[in-house]
Amino acid sequence: MKSEPSPVTALVLAGARAGLDPVAEVAGVPLKVLALVGGMPMVSRVLMVLEASSLVERRVLCGPSWEVVQEQNVLRDLVNTKTIQWVAPQQGPSLSVKSFLDQPHQDFPLLVTTADHALLTVEMVEYFLREAGQTQADVAVALVPYSVVAEAYPQSKRTVIRFQGGGYCGCNLFFLGTPRASRLVDFWSQVERERKQPFRLIRRLGWIMLLRYIFGLLSLSDALKELSQRMEISIKEIILPFPEAAIDVDTPEDLALAEQILKQRGRG
Repeated sequence: MKSEPSPVTALVLAGARAGLDPVAEVAGVPLKVLALVGGMPMVSRVLMVLEASSLVERRVLCGPSWEVVQEQNVLRDLVNTKTIQWVAPQQGPSLSVKSFLDQPHQDFPLLVTTADHALLTVEMVEYFLREAGQTQADVAVALVPYSVVAEAYPQSKRTVIRFQGGGYCGCNLFFLGTPRASRLVDFWSQVERERKQPFRLIRRLGWIMLLRYIFGLLSLSDALKELSQRMEISIKEIILPFPEAAIDVDTPEDLALAEQILKQRGRG
């Protein structure tokens, strides 16, 4: 019988990328995370889901800027009443996580997700946290088989890392179980610009691994084992059965799809 994991701190990344964001432009809002999905800003929806989970004890919002928080009534009230903690975003997600971890007296484990995860549910969060807690790993990463996503939502264009036996999509759910997880965050900051270019990411593991990847001979477990050895930490994958977990809102098409899925949930 699996034991119930202890509640975690959840860090929600809500910083804005440089330049004009097409989602924000279509939605008519200053920042993507403020785009309405199901009648609610994406960032508020993510915070609401985390609040509803019995496995999340503390919520920390990293971004948007303090000026934007003060302009948004819901976020301002949550921060002012200390319902959530706000911390300033850095230049990119990895540096934001690193900055948070560098603060003194940080507790582990830590759940990291993003404010554009508009389809996040309590079920997804708790499934991931329970499975991740059982691994006793320094880091656990949520993935969904691409076949699961493509069957449910063939119109959704996702970044796929193809391994021997099938491809996988990321879910923007990360479990940092111990202080050693900061080593992977440092590596993340080096490769952040390559997150949507699988060949360049795999090349970081060496040319042998890259050749195995090119010829379809590299498995997911072997790739994570190699990365674990290089980082001197344990990294485990958590395979989620939820296709929606792989759908974050990066494009106007994603926004429309998320709206459609939430309407279907409502009718259900």
